[in-house]
Amino acid sequence: MKQYTTLTIGIPITAMILSGVVLASSYVSAETDVVDEINITVPESCSLSGTGMNSHNANIANGTYRADIGTTTLHAFCNDSEGFAIYAAGYTGDTIGETNSNKLVGASTNTTIETGLATSAGNPDVSNWAMKLAITQDSGDTTGTNAYTIDSAPNTSGGSDASFGEYHVVPHEYTKVAHKNSATDMTANTGGVKLTTTYAAYISKTQPADTYTGQVIYALVHPSDAPAPQVSSCQTKVPGVTYMQEFATMTAAEKATILGNMTEDAQYSLKDSRDNKSYCVAKLRDGNIWMTQNLDHDIVNTQNYYTNQNTDIGYNTSTSEYDTATWTAPSATLTDANKNNWVGSTTIPMSYDPGDLYWNGTKSDNSDWRTYNRSCTWNSTTQKYENCDESLNPIATYTDTTGESQYHLGNYYNWTAAVAMSDSSSHTTSGELIEQSICPAGWTLPRVGTGNDTFYGLWNEYGFTSSSYIDTNSNNQHDEGEDALWTTPLYSAAGGYFNGVLRGVGRNGDFWLPVVALFDEVRGAYFETGGYVLPSSNVDRRGGSTIRCVARPVASSVSGL
Repeated sequence: MKQYTTLTIGIPITAMILSGVVLASSYVSAETDVVDEINITVPESCSLSGTGMNSHNANIANGTYRADIGTTTLHAFCNDSEGFAIYAAGYTGDTIGETNSNKLVGASTNTTIETGLATSAGNPDVSNWAMKLAITQDSGDTTGTNAYTIDSAPNTSGGSDASFGEYHVVPHEYTKVAHKNSATDMTANTGGVKLTTTYAAYISKTQPADTYTGQVIYALVHPSDAPAPQVSSCQTKVPGVTYMQEFATMTAAEKATILGNMTEDAQYSLKDSRDNKSYCVAKLRDGNIWMTQNLDHDIVNTQNYYTNQNTDIGYNTSTSEYDTATWTAPSATLTDANKNNWVGSTTIPMSYDPGDLYWNGTKSDNSDWRTYNRSCTWNSTTQKYENCDESLNPIATYTDTTGESQYHLGNYYNWTAAVAMSDSSSHTTSGELIEQSICPAGWTLPRVGTGNDTFYGLWNEYGFTSSSYIDTNSNNQHDEGEDALWTTPLYSAAGGYFNGVLRGVGRNGDFWLPVVALFDEVRGAYFETGGYVLPSSNVDRRGGSTIRCVARPVASSVSGL
């Protein structure tokens, strides 16, 4: 299977794709046999990371040329015996392969700088920018670079091919820039293969003053003859918008313009300004813009980290604007290293980050799956699950070409964190709507009821009833009858539930709603691969569920139970 990892200069995107082969011992019969077998699985491990990113800054006067603008070191390791290749493409403006993907774009003047050799003014005098790669060596490495090649791209003007080892035009679509035909020699090169990438620019005499920004995305594929990586379904940016938080100050007319420029059900990309993470979003059939990935924001307990400018707090329903507000979370996001510190609480906001956990089973050694586990017992004193057999079991493995970017399961939040409170236990009025959340400013938790901004209204638009995706094999695994829920533009991945141990991955989908129910319960949306769809049900607010955000202003506000 062809596999790849991507890395964006400016925004690192890394993933590790693993598979393995088994090496088994053999034995010779004797009068008395004692057989002792050992099985060692050596996983195929390939990764791409970068240091020095976001260091490409230069102040260039009109009519002058500047080279060696910043240096990023790309670290490539891959033990695929057939080697690997690195591809690069401009990643600005349009989808990779479109006209704006390899330009630098001015922040205020709306002018651009085209890609070119960037060595001189040329004729006519035109601004341009270029990229260059170089191989670097670890101390004592005398052989590790010999089998490594920087590639050339065909010269479209009929001349000789130009090497990416010299300043070269930034490609507008994925183009092979380097490759290695065999596995990285980790004995000689403990850091893997290293490349440096730097940039140059020439600024014409008439280029307007501005700050011009662009990105280049690098992707590692293996083996070395693997085809170029596929473009993610949500690399196209929302027209005229970069950050989700921009919706917070948008007028109804401005949002109508944005909606009018978006194709229904098509996937787009927006960033969360709090951590610069990118999310897939879509204008769905209910007329709203929804996140089609679960929120993946880590709680940071820094003073006044959450404000009305960056988080969905302080929203005034009368003015449809955000009042001045801040929220300091007295907790932080748990990881696997400290996940057992989760406490069942309605007074402390809790969040758990499982790392790279994919619905489609991209991690082929199963290291990032948790089984739906019925062996756990709940200790009411310690408020933890105990005696859990956390054996790894990839339930409902679903494969899809866009799965790696689209199906990331994100973080798990208790309801106190979901509604951006430091104490939700004082809210006991059944049916009370909490008008704030940990969603980005300008976005909110879906409502309860049957309106267009609810899970009921949304799922109904796409024909989800309790019979539309029955588990026909009765094995809690993906089958054709279950396609609709996670292959439509909604991508309602079955992320399961967290309460000290991750349960139900690949079996259940659990999402928070902002409405109080009885006792320690609130409202949540739920589906199960066995055939149940509950757009609103009572959920214990102390456990960890996932979050889907919908852009404000919403089409309706049905909030009753």
